[in-house]
Amino acid sequence: MHTILDTETIDPGFRFSAFQQAVCQIASLGASRARESSFNARIQRSKVGFCECSLVEYETATIERRLEDIASEKSHDYLLALHFDGNVRMRHLDHEIQLQRGAFVIVDSALPYRIEAEGSTRRFVMRYPRSEFMRRGLSTHAVCGRLYNGERGTGGIASRLMRVLTSESVDLVSEAGHSLAASVLDLIAEAESEDGPLTQIGLSHDHIVRRIRTIVLTHLLDPDLSVARVAALSGISVRYLHQVFGATGTTLHKWIESERLERAWRALRSQHQRERSIQEIALDCGFSDPAHFSRRFTKKYGMPPRQVRAGSEGH
Repeated sequence: MHTILDTETIDPGFRFSAFQQAVCQIASLGASRARESSFNARIQRSKVGFCECSLVEYETATIERRLEDIASEKSHDYLLALHFDGNVRMRHLDHEIQLQRGAFVIVDSALPYRIEAEGSTRRFVMRYPRSEFMRRGLSTHAVCGRLYNGERGTGGIASRLMRVLTSESVDLVSEAGHSLAASVLDLIAEAESEDGPLTQIGLSHDHIVRRIRTIVLTHLLDPDLSVARVAALSGISVRYLHQVFGATGTTLHKWIESERLERAWRALRSQHQRERSIQEIALDCGFSDPAHFSRRFTKKYGMPPRQVRAGSEGH
């Protein structure tokens, strides 16, 4: 991670104003404090796949996402925040949350929220494109404004993986970085919040769709992955799978193909995979027939794989 703010190098009288400016690199936010006092802060940034990540350390202050902040930004993403230390309260979706060490929360940046820290605090924030939540069937109502346990189950695994990401000294923009960012979100899609599993609050169908998508993403590179196998791994019938997944507006078969094509697109554009052949990439993305892959890729993106790769050579 690279440091974008360290108040130790700044005159004490300008430290908080520097923090106010730097925190806006995470999202358009307002920062305030009730009284003038000594202030220290440090913000580090990194890139992990499609996620912008920030490790934020600061002293007593309030950070707020206001209506004017929302209006000033074109993209409204989701922010996943892991809490390390400090006495912090958060308000989002009319819920008051007292953060606990190792726990994490999700906020929708299209909606207001307020974070109040008393004393020193330390948090790790991953900014996810909205599309990544939508493709997994994760809605604001289902996942935001809730406290997720970071000590057990899939939430605990996600928490540990996020801790590892804070120690990375370089950006992870390769396919491996995309996989890591996706893995964190896939784990959280199955995590249990302090309110209990999602199935207990009337979202059973959403929960099943998330489970189906998590299973698919886990086995995406397997060319033999079938609807019947996904149904078996999900513990439901093929007929019920079609019924539940059909409510998303597409079929499972089409969604699997779309995910594989998108992964191939990223690989073809990646400078780190220049030495791999197009056929090799197609096979690694779950396509057993390179000719079929080329046809489907061209139909989706309007250009053949070879042209996409050639277009990325100058970047």
